[in-house]
Parts: sequence; structure tokens; C-alpha cells
Amino acid sequence: MANITTSSIAYEAWICIGDTSITSNGLFRSDINPLYYSTTIILLQSSLATFMGCITAALFLPLGVPSMVTQLMAGMSLGPTLLGRIKNFPTDIFPPRSYIPLHTYSDFGTVMHIFLMGVQMDITTAIRPGKKGVITGISVVVVPLALTTLWTLFLTKSIIDETGKLSNYLTVVGKVESLATFPVIAGYLIELNILNTEFSNLAFSASMISGVLGNMIVGDIMGNRHKKDYKTEGAVGAMSLSYLIVVILTIVLLAPTIRWIIKKTPDGQMVKQDHLNVVLSLIFLTVYICFQGSLHILFPPFIAGLIIPSGPPLGSALLEKFDFFSKWMVMPIFYATHASMMADIFEIPLTKIFLVGSLIFVSFIGKFLGAFLPAVFFNMSYKDATLLGLTMNTQGFLEVLLFATFADKEIIDAECFTIMCFSLIILTGGSAPLVRYLYKSTMKYNLHNRRTIQDTVPNSELRVLGCVYEEDNVPSMIHVLRATNPTKENPIYLSIIHFVELVGRTTPLVISHKVHRNLPSAAAVSQHIVNVFKSYEDSNKGIISVHPYTIVSNFPSMHNDVCKLAFHKRTSLILLPYHKNLATGSINPGIRTVNCEVLNNSPCSVGILIDRGLQNGGKFLFTNWVSYHVVVVFLGGADDREALAHAKRMSEHPAILLTVFRFLPSSGIGTDTDTTERNLDDAVVEEFKLETTSNHKVSYIEEEVEEGLGVIKVINSFADKYELIIVGRRHDEKLPFIIDLTDWNKCSELGTIGDIFTVSGYGGKATILVIQQQSKGSSLFLQSWQIETTI
Repeated sequence: MANITTSSIAYEAWICIGDTSITSNGLFRSDINPLYYSTTIILLQSSLATFMGCITAALFLPLGVPSMVTQLMAGMSLGPTLLGRIKNFPTDIFPPRSYIPLHTYSDFGTVMHIFLMGVQMDITTAIRPGKKGVITGISVVVVPLALTTLWTLFLTKSIIDETGKLSNYLTVVGKVESLATFPVIAGYLIELNILNTEFSNLAFSASMISGVLGNMIVGDIMGNRHKKDYKTEGAVGAMSLSYLIVVILTIVLLAPTIRWIIKKTPDGQMVKQDHLNVVLSLIFLTVYICFQGSLHILFPPFIAGLIIPSGPPLGSALLEKFDFFSKWMVMPIFYATHASMMADIFEIPLTKIFLVGSLIFVSFIGKFLGAFLPAVFFNMSYKDATLLGLTMNTQGFLEVLLFATFADKEIIDAECFTIMCFSLIILTGGSAPLVRYLYKSTMKYNLHNRRTIQDTVPNSELRVLGCVYEEDNVPSMIHVLRATNPTKENPIYLSIIHFVELVGRTTPLVISHKVHRNLPSAAAVSQHIVNVFKSYEDSNKGIISVHPYTIVSNFPSMHNDVCKLAFHKRTSLILLPYHKNLATGSINPGIRTVNCEVLNNSPCSVGILIDRGLQNGGKFLFTNWVSYHVVVVFLGGADDREALAHAKRMSEHPAILLTVFRFLPSSGIGTDTDTTERNLDDAVVEEFKLETTSNHKVSYIEEEVEEGLGVIKVINSFADKYELIIVGRRHDEKLPFIIDLTDWNKCSELGTIGDIFTVSGYGGKATILVIQQQSKGSSLFLQSWQIETTI
């Protein structure tokens, strides 16, 4: 067994561990405690940190507390304040001999996490943040810095000794607490699904500016410390040389390598693993150089991450490979490692808790005012300004890392470090649920005028919002738009959104292709889709106008973008693609989430498009139709009435042959249907029949059925007779044949009848349009929204 000795020399702990104490022979094959070995102890520490992270996440994430706060709570629970109070826990689970491998593992994870943060950042956002972003970003730092400086002077003059260490600690605490970092704020807003709003866009740009100022403040603090640590000019020169070497390596070697990798990766394909290994090797080489030059090891990975273009192919590939491992496997160890540097909160004098805590609270108020006042000055609503103020006070991983670095360098002591981490949990963890609540109730738009096709005034513009995710969504949408029969008397105003998933970047984007001539790279992937709709517009001048957008966002928040744009554009119909490709069987759960949320929150009617083969029929796209067969399945209810209203508009198209199948319960069957709804159905059907009497291309058929099987038989007879089938999503659930078909409804967003058509063989290869009419008296909770890029 190797000898282990420790000694303290010049405030540095020296730990000597024999090279044999790495791997255990097992519990039953050795008389030595397995926890003596480095591999065993670090595996136990990792498992314990991850386990505690899962517990705190399960307890507090449902309450709206951000994941970065729950992970800090997990790490601190392993420190002196909680489990560290158990006898022998610190010495057995976190013994001094484990510090070196544990800190090495933690530093490795920190490098990876910082690198991935840089990858997700889009530095073009900081280049043109706008007047509001610059002023708010400066104010968010200057105001709290001024207030904390004044409060520190007051405390040192009246309560504590000006010459004591605590006075110096308070000065540093005031400066550090005045910082606001972009990666943390961006991750916070993404986790809360608050994107593409006025206050979130301002928070993104302001945090970029405040981050630059924060780096200057941190550089000043660290520079003063280095002057004390390195008395000779040679040491300072070595540090400067290390910085220079890292910058040269980044510019001369890393940047060209990244460009070469991107150039060698074909469009739509993943980056090769060997190429990823090359990038990581270069990054760790620069980290090694910084380490040898006594620089902070986080400088090179962050710079390297910044120069890698966010998004595909390289940025998204790196995130896909390492993001989960970094966040949920390594970061718990980071927090657990730094928790060992903390003091027991119960052993800290109350006076010190008050002094440091009051300074942190003053900084919180200063940062809030620094964001709130400029926002109000720029005519932002009070609630939005409040949301901005709370958001700019968000702290997370970078702040904890900064606190720990200062504690390690003895710029602050362990007690200040502990108080600052506890305040982070209280302020950030406590404000997040409030931000969620205020965001949901920020603006309530009462829709006094219904936005449906049925309520659209004849001979007026029909406003439609279409959403596409890929090229395959385009043909079926253009087919439906053509069938809707736009004319000079009944034009269509089309807003088209191409959604790009937010991968490999933290900054969401809303890009108007008509407003911006010089489009950012994020919009380049949309150009070929936009060109198709532009061609459709050019071939139909005066009867359809196309307004394309690219929205880069994550799936949980995409429905907000759809509903907000639909509201502001006064849309009557939203067209969404079905989440399942029936030809290949592939499913996108994210699209299904968007569809369900839009159906629940839409300010207008919604149609879900199921394409089963027309995407391969390119001959129909822009050629003249000889005939186009459309059928409406009418069972009764508001959604079916909306479907019939849409079909009535189509019936005026010279090439469309329209058939309406109305299903009625057999006369011998007693029904308990809604009389009011039945009367509305009868009135709409009679009006439709009256208006289409002279149209020989319209057929109306009534089918009496006793049970659901009768409906299925009629639907099965459609086969390949029709190119488009229109059906309402919801029906009177008291109808006997609807009750029989309840078991068919496996996909709630399509409804009972719509779901039947997803089964192979029903309806041939026709496009299916499932329509939901906007409910009466509905209201929406929408956030103010900006159609602009964040660059």
C-alpha cells in the first residue's frame, strides 16, 4: 500500500499518492477499503452527485426552478451545510486524496461546458445590438455597480473596519454581483420557452453588452491579484506570451481547420467523428498552453467556441455529441467539487451574512432598475420591463465558476462564496416562477371578431398562415392554396413560416425575407423553400401575396410564434403539416407538440395537412388543372361547418369537382344530439345547397347510417377518386356512429374521422385537410412580439 502524506507549504496543499492506488481489486479480493482507490472513489462521487441532481430536479423543476439552480442545490447538499454535517461523510466520500482526480474531472467538464456555451453563441448578435440593447446593457452594469459601491462605503464607514479583509471582500462581491452574462440568460430564457418576444430579444442583446463590461471588471480584479502573485516582470511576460500563443493558434490553426471541416461536410450530412476529434484536440492543446502560462483555462475553449459557426453542420454536431454528457454527467461533479470549498452556512456569523447578503440585495435592486428604467424609457410596457429586470438578475454556472475562482485565489473567502451561492439559489430560483407567471399573463387579447373562413366577408381578402418544416411540406400546401381559389375579388394574403429547429445556438431568430435584403446565414436554408412560394406568387400576380419568414426556435415554443404572427396578421386560417410522414412512417414528436399547442391556443381556425402522395406529383404544382376532385365529409358541428365554408370557396374554381357527403343517423334510431348545433348545421347546409344550385360541378349526397361501420364503408369507397379530402376535427360526441368510432381516435389532433384517413387504404393518396374552427368568445394570452432579426 502506498504511503500518503500531506503538508501545508505556503498555503498550498501537497498530496502524495502512490501510483498503485488507482484501481481496486474488488470488495472481496482485497483487505483494503475500495474507497481508497482513485477510480472507485470518483465513480462513487459522480454517482452521488448525479443522483442528488436527479432528486433536486424531481423536487424543484415542477415548481418552475431552472435546472442550473437545482444542480447547484444538489452540489451544495453534498457540502458542509447538509450531508457534510454527517460524521465521517467528508473524510470518507470526499477525502483529500480524491481532490486531484475530482478537480481534474471537474476542470475537464468545465472546459467542455464553456466550449459548448461559446458554440451556441452567435457573436453577430453583439455586433449590432441596437440602441436599446447598448443602453440597457450598460445600465444593467453601471447602476448596480454604483449602488453597491456606495453601500460598501457606507458599511465600511459605519459598521466594519475599513482596513480589514472583509472590506476588500465586500468590494469584490459588489463588483461580481453587478455582472450579467449572455450564456446564462440565454439558457434561462430557452428553458422557460420565452423566445422572440420584445423583452427577451432585448435581454439577449443587453446581456451581450453587459458581458463585455463584465469581462473588463473581472479582468481588473484578476489583474490586481496577479500583481500580488507574480512580483517579477518575467512571470507577467510569460502570461502575456501564453495569451499571444493561444490567439495565434486560434487564428492560424483552429479557424482554418474549422472552415475546412465545414467545407468538406456535404449539405445535410453529419460531420465525421475524426473531424470532431481534431477540433477537440486543438482546443485542449490551447488549454494546456494556458495552464502552463498560469492563465485561466476557460479563455481558449470559449474563444474557440465563438469562432465555430452556430447551427449545422459543426455546431449542431458538437452539441449533439457532448451537450447531454456535459450538462447531466459532468456538471453535477463541477457543483459537488466546488461545494467542498464552501463553509457551513450555520457556522457563518449572522453579522457577515447580513453584510454580504445586504450587498447582494442592493445589487439585485440595482440590476433590476438598470434594466427596468431604460425599458420604460423606450416605451416598453411595465410588465415587460419587470420581466426584463428579473431576467437580467439571472445567475448560473458562469457566476458559480467565477465565485469559486475568486475563492480559490483568496480574493474572497469561503464564507462569502457560500453566501453568494445561497443568494443565487434564492434570487434566481425564486424569481423564475414569478417570471413564468408574469409572462403567461402579460397580455390578454380578447378576440371580439371571430377569425374563421365562415365569418370572412364575401369578396374580401382571405388571410392564411402556412407553416413548413421541410421541402416535402410545400407541394400539399400549394395545392390547398390553389384549390382555395384566389381571385382578384377574393385574394389570399399568405404569411409563410419556415421553421428551423434551434440547434447549436442559443439565440432564436425571427427573419422577415421581405424586410431584410441581406439575410443572415440562418435564413439561407429557407431560401429554396421561399423561392417556391415566390414563384407561385409571381405566377398569380394580383390574386395572392406571399410574405415569407424564417423562424429559428425550439419546438416547445414554436406554437407561440405561430399564434402571435397569426394574431398580428389578422389571419383566418393556419395551415400546419401533420407530424407523421405516411409514406416513410417517420414521426417528428416536436411537430406534434406544435400542432397540439396551436390547436389549443390559436386565434383563428386551424387546418392540419396530411400529405399521402401528392408531394410526388410535381406535375400538379404550377400546371393548369384539368380537373381536381374534392370531397367534404360532413357529420355536423362547428368544425364541419368551417370545412364546408372552405369547400364552398373552392367550388368556384373552374377545375374543381366538389362532392359533399353528409352523414345522418338513420330515421329509426333515436338520438340525443344538440338541437342548437343540428339547427346550425341544417341552416349552413341549406345555404350551401342554395348557393351552388347552378354549379354543375358540385354534388351533395346524404347518407343515413346506423353505426360507425356505415361511415367507414362510405369512406373506404373514396379510394383514389379524390385529390383532396376535407373533414372537421370535432363532432357531436352523442351521435351513435361517432360513439362507435371512438376507438379509432388514436391521434387527438386529427379527431375521430381525420384519424381514420391515416390508415393505409382509406382515401387513396389524397391530401387530407382536418379543420378546427376557432371557438366563440375565445381569448389569448400573447406576449408582445417583434418581427425582426436579433443580429
